[in-house]
Amino acid sequence: MKNFLKSLPKHFTTAVKNLVRHTAMSFSSASAVTVTLIMMACFMLLAGNISGFTSNVETDLKIRVEIDNIVTEEGIAAMQQQIEAIPGVKSLTFSSKEAEMDILIEENGSVFQRYKNNNPLPNVFIVETQTAKQMKAVTKQLRSLDGVANAEYGGEEIESMVEAFEWVRIGGGIFLLALAFVAVFLISNTIKMTIYTRMTEIKIMRNVGATNWYIKMPFMFEGMLIGMIGAILPMILTAAGYNFIYHGLNGTFISSMFVMQSPHPFATWICLILLASGALVGILGSLHAVNKYLRWNR
Repeated sequence: MKNFLKSLPKHFTTAVKNLVRHTAMSFSSASAVTVTLIMMACFMLLAGNISGFTSNVETDLKIRVEIDNIVTEEGIAAMQQQIEAIPGVKSLTFSSKEAEMDILIEENGSVFQRYKNNNPLPNVFIVETQTAKQMKAVTKQLRSLDGVANAEYGGEEIESMVEAFEWVRIGGGIFLLALAFVAVFLISNTIKMTIYTRMTEIKIMRNVGATNWYIKMPFMFEGMLIGMIGAILPMILTAAGYNFIYHGLNGTFISSMFVMQSPHPFATWICLILLASGALVGILGSLHAVNKYLRWNR
């Protein structure tokens, strides 16, 4: 282990020399990684905000349960227990007809003030479900309860929107994996070219007893450096670009319902992920190329 750690600076120096020696190929690979990571950054920013949009929409989605005026206070208490027992119900809040009238007056002005002494509004329960997907089923069960005059929620449009967000998030994840494989392939090909120019050197190292890992280390460092160099521009564009878009749109997209993720720490984390992804992709690409060569030349 001690010898391994001592050899790391030498391997790193060798990797840097190889990068300089094969500048054109290194630049080509780093450029490919840059393009790949820029696309990855776009999808990560999109997926992260979609996740936030979905959470906000799901938090705002509530079922409004109107209670028959003939239901007594004891009946309301019994209904509360029945609703709490329904699978998928996360919480419920009782709002009296007086509280509902106050909300109506506050939202629409004093035009409804005249109805305060002769309140036609019903008492209501505001029901929150565990997930947006459960809204429809829970609403159906609520409508079947005795004493419920009506039960309504955001509607199928909101449900469809949440489902569409989920599919975009899944599709983005699959696309990110595909891009990562492409980057590994490109770096692997570059490292292969480097290996072909150093075949004699590698054969000598093997003949004098160098282990496979000793041979692999400079190439792994080389791939890691290519990946990290390729991540620099995507990181700058992500940090500066997202910050510009966020403040340009005042932190919301289309409406206040779609609140964007704050640049810090959201964009900061994505920059760190891009740097780590570049390094990892570079290492994997190098390992793939070197392992293939070592298998061929046993």
